[in-house]
Amino acid sequence: MGVLIFLFVILTVIIIVNVLAGSLLVGLVQTGGVPFVSTPKQDFDAILQAAEIRPGEKIYDLGCGKGNLLIRAVKKYGAQAVGYELALWPYVWARWKILLSGAKMEIHLADFFKADISQADVVFCYLMPHIVNKLRDKLKKELKPGSRVVCYAFKFRDWLPTREVITNDDNEELGKIFVYKI
Repeated sequence: MGVLIFLFVILTVIIIVNVLAGSLLVGLVQTGGVPFVSTPKQDFDAILQAAEIRPGEKIYDLGCGKGNLLIRAVKKYGAQAVGYELALWPYVWARWKILLSGAKMEIHLADFFKADISQADVVFCYLMPHIVNKLRDKLKKELKPGSRVVCYAFKFRDWLPTREVITNDDNEELGKIFVYKI
């Protein structure tokens, strides 16, 4: 009986790992080749401070991954938070983390290009350059004047940031925060 339970547990773990790995591959295809990479936790406060987050403001994280930045925005800065994630595994992980943290926020398993982001005071994204630049027209069209857009590591090709913050002098791209005002 003990051997059967052991085999069942091993089989269950193998299935879960394969489903999660498969969801990351599907996410790569769905996003046009954008890998799942978490924003470094040590830069969360620098990002949220650069965005000048105020209590009650609504921050949207496009490609929110595990939801860590949004949880921090809610818990430490009093923000309202909305996240969009296309890959299943990070989305499930985010749901779990939100539940454990008690943060009141929304997270959607959806394509942010199809989402209405017009209620955002701040939009955060840590996306590959080709996706960041594809996002420009949506941001211009939907965001209200005075909204801030914060990009981590990669900036918009044709926009001049109103503020740049460097958190990691050792890396050419990681650790750079670009803030734009609409």
